[in-house]
Formats: sequence, structure tokens, C-alpha cells
Amino acid sequence: MNGATHDLVIAGGGLAGASLACAAGVTGRRVAIIESFAVDDERQPSFDERTIALTLSSRRVFEAIGAWAAVADEAGAIESIHVSDRGRFGAARLDRRHVGAEALGYVVPTRALGRALTARIGTMDNVELLCPATAERLEQGAGPVAVHTTDGRRLQAPLLVLADGGRSTLGRQAGLALQTRDYPQMALVAVVGVSRDHGRRAYERFTGHGPLALLPMTGRRMALAWTLPADQARALVDADEAGFLDALQAAFGWRQGRFTRAGTRRAYPLSLGHLRTPVSDRVVAIGNAAHVVHPVAGQGFNLGLRDVADLAEQLADCWRRGDDIGTPAALRAYADRRSRQVRRVERLTDGLIGLFTSTTPGLPTLRTLGLNLVDLCPPVKRMLLERTMGRHGRLPHLVRGALPRGGG
Repeated sequence: MNGATHDLVIAGGGLAGASLACAAGVTGRRVAIIESFAVDDERQPSFDERTIALTLSSRRVFEAIGAWAAVADEAGAIESIHVSDRGRFGAARLDRRHVGAEALGYVVPTRALGRALTARIGTMDNVELLCPATAERLEQGAGPVAVHTTDGRRLQAPLLVLADGGRSTLGRQAGLALQTRDYPQMALVAVVGVSRDHGRRAYERFTGHGPLALLPMTGRRMALAWTLPADQARALVDADEAGFLDALQAAFGWRQGRFTRAGTRRAYPLSLGHLRTPVSDRVVAIGNAAHVVHPVAGQGFNLGLRDVADLAEQLADCWRRGDDIGTPAALRAYADRRSRQVRRVERLTDGLIGLFTSTTPGLPTLRTLGLNLVDLCPPVKRMLLERTMGRHGRLPHLVRGALPRGGG
């Protein structure tokens, strides 16, 4: 586009923004990423102590953009999942064999993913990482969209992608402010040691406060994501290690043997948020800038990575045809493509929390029956897994492990 300094500008160099930069960068187009935190800054929220449960489809995306090999050794495969309702007999056992897959997903430290994506970007001469730099002002009009940064730069492109999280300054300027609802709980996350081999099995155990998830990592380590009332979460973060492990043992039980140690503990607020539409004039929001969901079922980042895959396909199609990537028609096509899956995941995650925390008389018995019915019905297991693994419906090239056609 006339007057543009780049073919694409991305605000936010966290996991979603960096993944899109890699996907767009392989086309040879000029891409700029604006990121507030330096690469080695410990405060980078996307590359902290947390782990991410990636679906098999998300692994395919990272393979396609050339980032998976760098994290493969740190990725713990999930081959089965045990879902239960604490204190009751209902349980469902889901296994990779139900869908004929090598794994249902992988547990990867976010820092490992961040390093791999940053290294991949460093191999692309056409991708410019402006870091540390902060995007502070937006200009929208008939021509290219322009972004001003705090260090005096002015970047122009046919399209600006917002990948800067749920408190996006540019999003508010573009009229794309998230509508959020806070949950009364927090998520306590940590890596814990276990005395028994986990056998690559994950656990999703529902308690009165929400899910307690344990995900297999390499060795006898598991990633914990424990939903708790805010005051309890903060108290357990501050507790000594022995007190914390005793509380976790009491809440989860002995199926994995004894919890032997705990790494750094953090507690994060939980919320549900979405945009009525993720697009504005030559601006599109992806990842947490477009939607925030409860971590139950591990859908959050996978949903954002699907944004990346769909948007990369849209960009490549437009570039191949010589079309303007920032027109209302192009952005509407992307928004329409994403809306159905985003709404479905929002309903799934919020519905599960309501279902398993409700004390309505008779509902616990129905939950038990429901879990047992799922456990006895392989077609239902297959359908459930295909959806949560991101393999349902139309699949963009990246989700199939291939680069979008054309675009170079």
C-alpha cells in the first residue's frame, strides 16, 4: 500500500504476536513487532513460570512456523486424561487411542516457547522486532494505519494486529475494548514433583471452587493449575512448601502418590472476556486482546493460536491475489470465520465452571451420571476430543502442519 513502511505491524510480542510474526514472516513480507519488554526481561508476562497445554493441532502450528524443534525436548506429552468430580464416583477416561493420535496434547513451559519464537524471528531478515518499545497512539483513516511508539517511531501498514493482551491501549483507541466479567476465584499455578510415574496422564478434578488440573511434564513433574477462592489462593502462595503440599495432597488425593516438592507458586485472577467484533478500521485483535476464557479444559492459548492460523491464512490469500489485507471485506471474512469457535469455547468453559461448582439439589448426581455415560461411550469421547483438540471443522493450513499457500 502506498505510504506503508511495512506490510504488517503487530503490537505485542508475546506468544500470540510472536507466532503470527513467524507465520507472516515466512512469506517474505515486511513485518514489524512492537514489544514493551526486552527479550530477557523477567517481567515479560507471556514468558513467565507458567506452562501451557498445547493441543496436537497447536503443535502442528509450531512445526509449520519452524519453532517446535526448539521446545520438543521440554514438552511433556499428554496421552490420556482422567476427569472426575471430587468426592463422587463419576469419572471419564479419555485416551489418545480414541482419536488415533500420537498424543492429545503437550505441556510446555511458556519461557521455552518464548525463547523458541524469539530465536525463530531472529532468523528472518524481513521481520523487525522493536523491543523494548511501547505503542502508545494510533492513527486510523482511509490510508494505511499508523502506530506511534514511545521511542519516537511512526510505523505504517495496511493492517495493525493487536496481540497485546486484555488491557490493550490501542484497542481502546480503536474501539475494541474487552467486555469482561471477573470470576471470584484465582488460578494458583506451580510445577510440582510426584512420587509415582505419571504415565503421561493428565487429571482434571472438579472441586467445589472449580477445577484442579495436573498435567504431565518431563520426568516426575506435573504442572498444577488449581482454581481457588482468591484469599485461599494467596494464602497458599505464601505458605511454606510443606504446608502447601499438605493442602494439595488433601485436595487431590493419592492417585499420583505423594507430592514431593513445589516450584515457584503464582496466583492469577480469572475472568471471561470478549469483543463484540475483533476488527476495526485496518485493525484486528487476536489472542487475549480479543477473548479471555477460564483455563478449564486448557483452551485459552490454543484459541489464540487458532486466531493466528486463521489470520495467517487470510493474509496469505490476500497477498497471493494482490488484495489489500486491511479492507472491511477482508477483516469481516476473518471475523466471521473466528466467531463460531470463539463463542463455542466461551460457552464450554463458562458452562463447565457453572455446572461443576453449582450446589443445586440433584445436580451432583446428574454430573456423576454424565461423566459415567461419557466414559462408556467411545463415539462421545471421540467427538469431545476432536473438538477440544482443535480438529473439528475447516482447518487452516497451519493447523495441518503446513504453511499457507502463496503469500510470498
